[in-house]
Amino acid sequence: MPTAGSCPPLTALIVLGARLNHRGEPGRVAKLRLRHALQLWREQPPGCRVLITGGQFPGATASEARAMADWSLNWVEEIWGGPARKHLESCLILEEVSRNTAASAANTLPLVQGQGFTVVGLVTDSLHGHRAHYLFRRRFARHGITVHPLPARGLVRHFWRQRRYFRLTKMAIREGGAWLKVLGSLLLYRDREK
Repeated sequence: MPTAGSCPPLTALIVLGARLNHRGEPGRVAKLRLRHALQLWREQPPGCRVLITGGQFPGATASEARAMADWSLNWVEEIWGGPARKHLESCLILEEVSRNTAASAANTLPLVQGQGFTVVGLVTDSLHGHRAHYLFRRRFARHGITVHPLPARGLVRHFWRQRRYFRLTKMAIREGGAWLKVLGSLLLYRDREK
């Protein structure tokens, strides 16, 4: 998968949501994605926007997108200062409805089209990257929007080093199940066309 240096300047970075912790803050996976996205954002031309996706789940006090945006603003201020925070505030777009990757692709498309974006980067973790890119590319390409996958690396290594094998296995099984769902819907759709 390409890196920011191997793709043209982006009009936006789409950051996929991830579960919040019990305090309603971004968890480890979300923070990994956000740090990566924010570093990429700093390397992009000044007009690059950051579109964060993620809806509100039962029991949560905020959407994933809102919690991730708040964390991002605080992190940017702490690392790069107040002016960077103000700049990021002006660049943020939130999609607060989606509760899965396919819905994120569907719900971000009108936002991307409405802003006139034509070349976007898709930020998620490497375990999730191929499926996410497939779903976004499939939806966006027919509208002339190019999607560049920009996965945050290190998630698998982190869980392996922490000996969190159960969590890693759970994530791999969940991703495998999600791929099966995608493939099943393709077969069902193909059968309906016959």
